[in-house]
Amino acid sequence: MSYTCKALIKDYCANCTFAGIRFIADDTKHWTERCIWVVFVFLGWYGSAVLIIAAWNDFVLNPISFGLDTVYTDWNTKMPAVAICEFSNDERIYEVADKIWSTDHLLDLEDALRDIAYFRGYCFNLVDFCYNTKKPEPKCPMSNYSYYANLVRSDCHRIIQNCSYNNVPFDCCEYFLLMPTDIGTCYVVNSIQTEKSNSYPMICNNTVKRGSIKFDVLLTSMLYTLGEDEIPSVTSLRATTLKIQLGRKYRRLVAVNNIQNDPLVADTTTQQRACRFYSENEGGMYPHYSYSACITQCRKQAQLKLCGCHDHFIIATSEAHYCNISGMACLHAHVDSLINIKPPWSKRPGQVCQCLPSCDETEVTVIKDRSVSERLFKKKKSEVEIVLAHIPAERFKRNVVRSRLDLVVSVGGTTGLFVGASLISFIELIFYFTVRFISNILMDKRNQKRNVVLSIQGRKKYKRINLGIEQKQTQGPYVNSGVLNSTLIVYDSIYEKINKRHH
Repeated sequence: MSYTCKALIKDYCANCTFAGIRFIADDTKHWTERCIWVVFVFLGWYGSAVLIIAAWNDFVLNPISFGLDTVYTDWNTKMPAVAICEFSNDERIYEVADKIWSTDHLLDLEDALRDIAYFRGYCFNLVDFCYNTKKPEPKCPMSNYSYYANLVRSDCHRIIQNCSYNNVPFDCCEYFLLMPTDIGTCYVVNSIQTEKSNSYPMICNNTVKRGSIKFDVLLTSMLYTLGEDEIPSVTSLRATTLKIQLGRKYRRLVAVNNIQNDPLVADTTTQQRACRFYSENEGGMYPHYSYSACITQCRKQAQLKLCGCHDHFIIATSEAHYCNISGMACLHAHVDSLINIKPPWSKRPGQVCQCLPSCDETEVTVIKDRSVSERLFKKKKSEVEIVLAHIPAERFKRNVVRSRLDLVVSVGGTTGLFVGASLISFIELIFYFTVRFISNILMDKRNQKRNVVLSIQGRKKYKRINLGIEQKQTQGPYVNSGVLNSTLIVYDSIYEKINKRHH
């Protein structure tokens, strides 16, 4: 076996296509020449390894670059998503409280009901009046808080009216669609995260340069201007929110910048591009992935970990996991930790959520908010207008500068330049020490078996020759019948040949 391995290695080195190897294996050359080739081959492989590792690190860590695209003549810019979330409705609180507990109920029950219906992470009145007391009020709501919230919260027709886009009226509740969030039910237009899909064509370009959404709000609410994939939540930036109070006119100017992705971006991993596409939404609570949806999922998991339950506004939750009064008290006690998001290095209270931004996110910038009092409304409604300040003249573009093909070309060029190798060279290396090695072993065994068979046959033949010689010496060349024995003649001739060889 040692002879076979040695011969195989020598045969490979003498015939391989890697540059310089055959000169090292050539034992007809002087040892100094062979040592020089060892140094050259080592330096070639070392240089190749250094460049291949650098190319791999660039492919893994820096395959994406950001740039600005300014060819805006044929762009279509969508208006941002606009969400209206009910913030307060005292008249409805009084009405529901009288219906549930009769007209002579304690006023503290109304405050507790308000905390339930408009829960945003804290509930001072509910916890103080119904939990942190020795003798809680028997009428206190102790569980099933989603039932009480649904009694108070209003539907779309009671919140939004008189909608129009560029002074063209449209049905508000046909396009402002219901979206459950962690701050209760909201009504959103131009969003892809709603269960139903019915978008109004609100597109601006060089032909339609103006974009203006107008509508009336009938209840005190919170307004959010977001990207089409984002959702309103307790963690939404304050710059995107606007509190709508009755009896006023509001006008918000916004600018929109989109991100365009190179088609090859989809072939990279999430770690390489540092973002996720809409379809990469495994285990998500909403139809598409977005940063805010991921944050909501993170807060949901944090609630379950800290308090063992979820608040009544968290979607995709079974009834058994909704909080009762003790669970709500726990959420209230950990409010700073549950509603704040912090980086991993920060020591302040909050959650560390490993959420990546969306690859298709839209940057919505609030340029200016204007609010004026309107006496004619008599605090029965507010008028809201969202205006696109200008058509964007630039947009971000995510390009792939190091694709898989670039990696293959870089590795192939490096190995060809430094070690004179190709793909066939590495196949040859594997072939020699697998298929050729096994084949040599099988051939060696086969030859050994053949030699054994030939040796046995030669011995039998030699014995028959010796037997014929003995018969010739004892019996003579003729038998009693007087006929010449042909077998003895053959043995006689063979005997003579053997004697000639020995002499």
